[in-house]
Amino acid sequence: MTTSTQQITANQINAQKSTGPVTKNGKNAVAKNALKHGLFCQQLVLPHEKNEDFSTLLKNLECSLNPTHVLEQSLVERIAVTLWRQARLVQAETAQIQLNSQPSAITSEVNRTINDGWVPTHTITEEDLTPFNPETLQWCQSIMAEQASLGSNRAIELSTLKKNAPLTYRQLSEEAAEEQQSIEQYLAEWDDPKQYFTELIQYCKKQIKQAELNPKILKIAEQVRTKNTLLCEKDLQRFSKYQVMLDNELYKAIKALRDAQAWRLKTTKSNDTVNGFVLESD
Repeated sequence: MTTSTQQITANQINAQKSTGPVTKNGKNAVAKNALKHGLFCQQLVLPHEKNEDFSTLLKNLECSLNPTHVLEQSLVERIAVTLWRQARLVQAETAQIQLNSQPSAITSEVNRTINDGWVPTHTITEEDLTPFNPETLQWCQSIMAEQASLGSNRAIELSTLKKNAPLTYRQLSEEAAEEQQSIEQYLAEWDDPKQYFTELIQYCKKQIKQAELNPKILKIAEQVRTKNTLLCEKDLQRFSKYQVMLDNELYKAIKALRDAQAWRLKTTKSNDTVNGFVLESD
């Protein structure tokens, strides 16, 4: 065996050691290497789509267009691919609008709007996108009225508090019960018993402020939600450009199919003409 033959044999053996993925998972991973974006991917059927749906589309087109040769069949498949991608485009556009309409997206946009000068800095949450509970507002207003009637003398006896500020007393009782303590034990854990009432007042003030802002927030949220049902200019241009490309592709495929079918019919008629007369056919 010559050196050249030995080298060739060695190269063949080495080549067999690198034949690519051999397992099912490995082959599936490599098959997705070209999958970059759901809209412009080279892989026809995405993981969230169904092969059966594309097969149904193709079969329906075959029944309607009746391809009879390999060329016509390939053109019908080309039409099916284009229609499949057009349907995906609509789904992608809908998904983008739904993404823009998510509560988190609405909240971010509303926050940018309300903190743009017309209201003191106030960070809203998704809960602020719903109408404020009128019962909560009424409760907070009643608590504030009770506290105002007590004045600065809030370190009064519990019996007097129960009589003159029943809502405050009930709230205090419920919080103490949650801690499995008496009211006296619960208040004793505060650095100053008055601090409990101070924080209760601060909470109610905050809730009343949110109730006042809520109609404005809801109005802005509705404006943002309406705006977000339309694609932004960048997305609109991107989707429109792709739609035009698909329309052109569909038109070319349909025209090519018609030309192929016309050529086939013309060729068939030509072949039926023998020795100067036309053969009758069924």
